[in-house]
Amino acid sequence: MKPRFMAFNKRVQDRLKSSDDITYCCELKLDGAAVSLMYENGLLVQAATRGDGTTGENITANVRTIRAIPLRLKGDNIPARLEVRGEIFMTQRGFEKLNEEARRTDGKVFANPRNAAAGSLRQLDPRITAKRPLTFFCYGFGLLEGGEMPHSHMGASATV
Repeated sequence: MKPRFMAFNKRVQDRLKSSDDITYCCELKLDGAAVSLMYENGLLVQAATRGDGTTGENITANVRTIRAIPLRLKGDNIPARLEVRGEIFMTQRGFEKLNEEARRTDGKVFANPRNAAAGSLRQLDPRITAKRPLTFFCYGFGLLEGGEMPHSHMGASATV
């Protein structure tokens, strides 16, 4: 292992007051729009931007058009209420295609994929959002009622 990582690992062990092996989970940093998806009995009932961390913007109608987000959860033991947190983003390739089309039709050209994703979620017409190349990455859970929360981040990642 690299010396810098070993030093980091030692600091973590010291802080935890533990010499046990530590398992790390690494994820890509996606630059999009942080969202909260609320499911009740497996059905998507609300989607909101994370806003200031407490209050966000209701984007449910637009999120329902994103193919990567299930409208109904599948599987056994679906909780009564579940908040899924994640990032709605646009790949670089999708962003480039969107801007190419905008240039051809004298439409709005976006500065970067993050702005394109955020702007797509704020459309007043969900049909416009449906045409945008948006995708979703889940990175965790918030509220969970009527189910058991995974004991680790890796467990949560495996759940979704």
